[in-house]
Order: sequence, then structure tokens, then C-alpha cells
Amino acid sequence: MLGSEGASRAERWVVGGRQAALTDALLLAAGLPGIEHLVVAAPRDAWFSPLPSPAVTWDFDPPAEPFHFGQRLSSLLQRYPADAFVYLGAGSAPLLLPETLAQAVADVSHSAGPLAVTNNLYSSDWLVANCPTAISDRPNRFANDNALGWVLRTEAGVEVRSLPGSAATRLDIDTPADLQLLGLHPAVGPALSAYLRQQPFGPGPWAAAGRRLAAPGGQVALIGRVASGAWAHVEAHTQAWIRVFSEERGMTASGRLAAGQVKSLLGAHLARLGPTAFFEELSKLVEAAFFDTRVVMAGWDAGRLPSAADRYASDLLRPNDVMHARLREFTAAAAGAPIPIVLGGHGVVAGDLYGLVEIIESESLV
Repeated sequence: MLGSEGASRAERWVVGGRQAALTDALLLAAGLPGIEHLVVAAPRDAWFSPLPSPAVTWDFDPPAEPFHFGQRLSSLLQRYPADAFVYLGAGSAPLLLPETLAQAVADVSHSAGPLAVTNNLYSSDWLVANCPTAISDRPNRFANDNALGWVLRTEAGVEVRSLPGSAATRLDIDTPADLQLLGLHPAVGPALSAYLRQQPFGPGPWAAAGRRLAAPGGQVALIGRVASGAWAHVEAHTQAWIRVFSEERGMTASGRLAAGQVKSLLGAHLARLGPTAFFEELSKLVEAAFFDTRVVMAGWDAGRLPSAADRYASDLLRPNDVMHARLREFTAAAAGAPIPIVLGGHGVVAGDLYGLVEIIESESLV
């Protein structure tokens, strides 16, 4: 499934990255035993021509209906019936190994009972399952794909296997920061690699921040909805000293964001100091920071995040492209900070960190 983005330069770059990753995913899936039919579900304006590959059916979103993920997936499962299926978000598998997906397909296909295999039980980005009716019977329970694994296990009684955390299972393309990180990774697929070689924004602060993380005794901060598994992985694979400021895990899934109930102690401190003084203080504690900014943003306007165009421009450290006044000031301060500050969504303190460790270990970070 491929969604659409807005018209800003950063948004178009992200959707282009998802399209390239989708092309690689189609080639990956087409090479697996047992895969018989490839379907791309997308808005009509998201159509593009993939690289030469086996036949692909494009199934366009009904233009007159509001998009609802669960209802859309349910209708696809009914339109293309099969005993087992693979669901992939377009940007969900830029580093997924063929053998990992092949094993998931084999396990599900040969299971005697209902079974699903997903990259993350608590926030599914892709899923292989042999129980399509478990989804089509309760479409309204799936506001987005993140709920797939959890609802199938807790409400439909399906055995759900969640794969261990790694770059292959946790890294997906949600924001420009994810694409910038993938531009440094040596193992992205051919279509995405070609796309990123032409990227207009460069690696941003990822390379400089990564060098501090790779240095023995480097001082690094992780800020936002820090995933405990990613934190532990970084500590196990580097010699850096890590400061972790973790808060509001699950703010979206719990409904706290929608209800305007997100509270951030770090955000309150930032508000008291102002962004310039905040980043100056942070630079006295660490040599680089990876900052999931959505928690701080959620406390500004009663749960209403700035537009995607503004969020993405901030992730790219381009304050002049940010219309939201408070976010523009914050972005300018981060861009001018004495240390490299990586801004982004949840990925910068989750899947992207797994990817950064792999980049460091491959010795491709220069």
C-alpha cells in the first residue's frame, strides 16, 4: 500500500523514496516461492511506472470515499482472495532481507492454525498472515497498519510472531530523516539506492552525529520516544556514553496525542529556556543528539502537530521553509547548535539507530 504526500519539496522527496522502496519490495516479493499475485493499492495520483518486474496490478483508492486503512485492506483481501497474504507498507522494508520474508511466508503457509508474522507486534509496518477474515471481520479496529499485529493477537486470538529488532525489521520510511540515513547505508535496494544518489538534501547531520556515536567514549543524547531495544542495541554495539531522555512512548496508539494530553518535561524545560539556550545547554552535556521532535511539538498546540510540510522542513534543518513560527525558531536553533542535532520522528530514536549501527560496523561512514 502506497499513500500520497503533499506538494512541498520535502514531502515529494519522501513519497519518491517510498516509490523507489516499493519497486525494490515488488522485486523482492516476486522472487519468493509461493507469491502468485502482486497488488499495489494507492491513490490514482500516486501511480508511477516501476522498474521492469513481473506483472503488477494497480488498485486505486476510491476517490469519493475517505481513506480508512482497515476498510481499505479488508476490501483488498476480499477482492484478491487467498489463503495467505503479505501486506507491506510501501516504505516499510527498505532493508528487509529476502530470506527473512521468505521464512515468514513459509511459516505462515505451512501453519496448521491461524498465524501472522510481523516486523513489530506493537507497531506493525508489514505482516504475513493466513487469516484474512480476522482482518475483514473487524476493519474498523485498524485505523492504521501499526495496529495489525496487536489486534490480531489480543482480539482475534491469532498467534502473532514478532521478529527481533534490527534495521531490517524496524527501519521504515516515514520522514526525510529516514531517507537521509538510508542514503548512507550500503545495503539498500537498487531502485532506492539510485534514487538516493540523486537526493537534493544530502545526509544532513547523520554522518557527523554518527562519527560521535562511533567514537570510543563519544557523548550522545537520545531524546523522545526512545525505544528500549534500540537503546540497548546501541549500547551493545558502540563504546559511546548515552544519555536517554525518553517520554510519551505510545502517545499516538494510546489516544493521548489526539486528545491533546501529551506532556513533556523536556519540552517544558525547552520552553523555559528558549530553543537557542536549550541547545547551548545540551551541547555542554553531549557531542551529538538524536531528537524525536514530535513529542515536543505535540505539547504546543493541544495535540495538533504542525503540517507535514513544516515537520519535514524542520527535519531537514531548513527553518526558512517552516511556516509554523514556534517550529521555525526551534529549527533555526537546532541548525545553529554547536553540535550535530538529528531531527525527525520516532524513527531517529528507533529503527534508524539500528541502521546507523550497521553503517558504523560496515566502516562506510566517512
